[in-house]
Amino acid sequence: MVPEQDIIEMKVDVGVLKQQVSTLTQLCNKMDSVIERLMEKQENMASDLYDDIDQKKQETVADIKELHSRITTVDRNLSDKIELTERRIMDEIKNLRQDITDHNKIEDDNIQKILEWKWFAAGGIIAITWVLSHVNLDILGKLFN
Repeated sequence: MVPEQDIIEMKVDVGVLKQQVSTLTQLCNKMDSVIERLMEKQENMASDLYDDIDQKKQETVADIKELHSRITTVDRNLSDKIELTERRIMDEIKNLRQDITDHNKIEDDNIQKILEWKWFAAGGIIAITWVLSHVNLDILGKLFN
């Protein structure tokens, strides 16, 4: 048989082992709790990160739409201004063309008058020359005395 001292030592060892197992169980439970909290924090951080990414994506899409709208507006405004400028230039060209036409007509009329006067003067000179060549100057002298 086993001496009583050995039995007491075994009982003490078993008691110590029970205490150590109990302590290890408590430590494992605490570690499980810490791990669960860390996992929750990780999930919350991941969720927040995805939410931030989605928000930034939505902001980027909104910014792109705003830029597209502004580009379209600027394009329309520039097209309108170009068209208006083109109309003004064409109107000025028409006015200039009309002014040139009016000026040319006036110049043509003036040249025509000068030519008429020139031919009238030439005809007068020819007539005076003919009269002077066919008329006796003595008779003219008596007329004017």
